[in-house]
Amino acid sequence: MAFPSVRSATGGSSSNGTSPAFSLPATISAGDLIIVFAGTDSSATLTVPAGFTAITQDNAGSFMSHIFAKVASGSEGGTSPTGTLSGTESSCHVAYAIQDWSGNLSDVQASTIAAGGSTDQADPASVTASWGSDDNLFIAAAIADYWNQTATAWPTGYTGNQTTQQHQDEFSGTQGVSVATRELASASDDPSAFTLATTSNQTNAAYTVVVKPAAAFGPTLDTVPSTAYPGQSRTVTGTGFGATQGTGGITIGGVTQTITAWSDTSVTFTAVLGANSYGTGKTVELTTDDDTTDTGTIELVADTASGFGVVTMSDPNTTDESSVAFGATPTVVTGDQFEWEDFNALGNLVIDAAGFVSSVDTAGVFRGRFWDATDGTWGSVNTFTASTVDETAPTISSASVPTAGDNIAVQIDEPMQVGAGGSGGWTISLGGVSVTTAAVDGSDDTIVNLTPSRTITDEDTFTIGYTQPGDGFQDQADTPNDLATLSGQAVTNNSTQEPPDVTGPVIQSVGVPTAGTYAIGDDLSFTVNWNEAVTVTGTPALNLDIGGSSRQANYASGSGAAALVFTYTVQEGDEDTDGIAVPSLTLDGGTLQDGSGNNATLTLNSVGDPSVVLVDGIRPVISINPLTTTDTTPILTGSAGDATSLTLVVNSVTYNPTPSGGTWSQQLPELALDTYPVTLNGVDANGNEAVEAQAVLSVVDEIAGTNSILQPVLRSILSPIFEDVL
Repeated sequence: MAFPSVRSATGGSSSNGTSPAFSLPATISAGDLIIVFAGTDSSATLTVPAGFTAITQDNAGSFMSHIFAKVASGSEGGTSPTGTLSGTESSCHVAYAIQDWSGNLSDVQASTIAAGGSTDQADPASVTASWGSDDNLFIAAAIADYWNQTATAWPTGYTGNQTTQQHQDEFSGTQGVSVATRELASASDDPSAFTLATTSNQTNAAYTVVVKPAAAFGPTLDTVPSTAYPGQSRTVTGTGFGATQGTGGITIGGVTQTITAWSDTSVTFTAVLGANSYGTGKTVELTTDDDTTDTGTIELVADTASGFGVVTMSDPNTTDESSVAFGATPTVVTGDQFEWEDFNALGNLVIDAAGFVSSVDTAGVFRGRFWDATDGTWGSVNTFTASTVDETAPTISSASVPTAGDNIAVQIDEPMQVGAGGSGGWTISLGGVSVTTAAVDGSDDTIVNLTPSRTITDEDTFTIGYTQPGDGFQDQADTPNDLATLSGQAVTNNSTQEPPDVTGPVIQSVGVPTAGTYAIGDDLSFTVNWNEAVTVTGTPALNLDIGGSSRQANYASGSGAAALVFTYTVQEGDEDTDGIAVPSLTLDGGTLQDGSGNNATLTLNSVGDPSVVLVDGIRPVISINPLTTTDTTPILTGSAGDATSLTLVVNSVTYNPTPSGGTWSQQLPELALDTYPVTLNGVDANGNEAVEAQAVLSVVDEIAGTNSILQPVLRSILSPIFEDVL
């Protein structure tokens, strides 16, 4: 199938008016798809030219964008059909003539409009063909409301038929149209953006259109006979063969057949065997005069009711007169084929891969020929004698292990028995494994069951061998034929048994606490992730280094799962300002084991970054300066240490002084003369609480000792004054 292709392209424009003309390509053939991409100024709507069908018409903001199409009659080349606008506006367009498309306008499908603002990027929306993946033609279009907004860079892959058209008229409006194609065997495409020559201050609109290719042409074979034998007349039927044979013909397996009748819907031929062998699945190929083809299959059979066969030689016996390979010229080798025809109806005639008759109902003569694998030629047809005496040794067809893994079933090509030599001689290539018993299956005597010394697991790959002890395993012929010594027999292992688990759990990663600073009482939580579920006994622990001090995060939860949680609670005095370390995991008297009892490997792998985990276990040190004062609006002070918030309580009234430079102060309201209990609490930035500080505030009339010397002097001065007043 071929992609649709652009036969020719053109562009054009029209100044202000209500009847814009749309120039079409000069070269257009009947059946072509004519598709037009146009922009018209302002918001006037367009009635497309007669005979065209509107695919889409959209308001792009400052202009209208249009896509319309028709199936060409062949007379449109170089014409300029006109449409009708609802207002007087200008227009600009690009038109394609496309060949090798489906011919149905429903197979021309457009995306939704992708409108752009004042930008040099026009990014078409994706489109998906309703008919699915095919040799589709995708068309990307950018339509802009400015004459110089045409493409300078195109969507990736859109290298075909790159066409631009501009219209510039400052009085009637301006437009720019850019269109390109891409061949893509896909149901959908989402083109990258066009880059336009200017950002302008106008809008643009972008689309993606998909066009379906024309349907495939050529012959179609509807019926092919199931069988044919050399010299037989056979007929195939269908369509598109052509009225006459010309250079056409029919082959079977590459061998030309003899044509006896030819028409557009049927061909009759006489079957020719040539270099073919008998058998199923032979390719019939019909070729027309214009070299188009279609194929079917047929079985080549011998011209006899008693059958035929073909076998690939495996170590053919060229020394035994009962072998068909005996005396063959040239000598038959492994890989050659032998084809036989039971033209005497001997019945159930079968030749084995060594060249012996392994089955026949009646003794007699049959025909056969060899195919040389080296040069790919058939030898001449000869006659051979088939005896009813079974002289063929049994061979192994296959060997397999059932899902239970407790047996190896060896399929033999005929019923078996164990002779006087016994059932020994079997070997298995697995180290340390032997065959403990071997016996013919009690229900199917074409199967020999071998019992391995251990269960075969789903990971075992091995072969089996057999050393013939003499009258060991043999067929059931009147004169039994021994199973030959063999080695390297492939075994299909269907066991679903898992090998024993001898490997302990391994740590895959260690998750550390979230980055931050942890205070007294905060939990540091670590998650140890294993490659399998782990059962915990006791209290294993992660060893931690916190500021040079050894600590342990004890096991907390997760036993029976593949993720174990260990926690450590920050204690007072712990401090680490540059990040903790997680050096190791210790059992600490406990156990870490998988479901099979294997001990875990304690090596820590992929430990998260503990350097971002900081510890502050130091409480802030705060104090209250005791105060005895005659000031009834006293100021309390004290030290704040590294506390970031303080709570001061004076006589049950709470204040929140602001720490500054390691100290604090608090102005109190007017107080009566009295003694007041004072408490101070604080918290640092990490949430550590200070030990509560306590003090007493005394507001007094006088401070003993300070005024005692002056009191007699004051009394002597003030007493006469008070007495005069009184």
